[in-house]
Amino acid sequence: MKIVGVSCSPRKGGNSEILVNEALKGAAAKGAETVFISLAGKNIKGCQACPKCGATGKCAIDDDMQEIYPILESADGIIVASPVYFGMYAAQTKAFLDRNYYLLKAGRKLAGKVGGVITVGGRSGHDFTAVAMMEALTFYGLYLPPNAFAESMSRELGAAATEEKALNDARALGERVTELAAKLK
Repeated sequence: MKIVGVSCSPRKGGNSEILVNEALKGAAAKGAETVFISLAGKNIKGCQACPKCGATGKCAIDDDMQEIYPILESADGIIVASPVYFGMYAAQTKAFLDRNYYLLKAGRKLAGKVGGVITVGGRSGHDFTAVAMMEALTFYGLYLPPNAFAESMSRELGAAATEEKALNDARALGERVTELAAKLK
């Protein structure tokens, strides 16, 4: 059982990263192997909606998504975290979610996996962001467990490490994703 956590924040060591790692602790407590991916510092371009998506066996855009695709394909569960910017997910999250279209066109390679989402931000927009992210995951064929998202109201860099409710919720999300993935296997 492998659970992958993806922090879509452009900041290393940020709150999204903290909570993804906490979710992965929950997954590991249920016996899962875990893999952490940070998009901070990665070169991930936006989807170009090219007509050859999936037909060539490789995404036409040669960037850092090429190293991420095989990790996602090998996962049983995927947890995606995003900061909330201006009431919606960050541009990095949008690029990541859009670029997974390649895995859909290349044979629905994410279908049957389990997904979960984490949102982080100091004001509003968590619900809209979580729903949009969950919609993208289900579009790709992922299943969602009950309570498929966790959130944090932390704003300052690293503040989520002291937000007990967010830490507990993220850990529980990792457990739920792992439990559902195990049942589906």
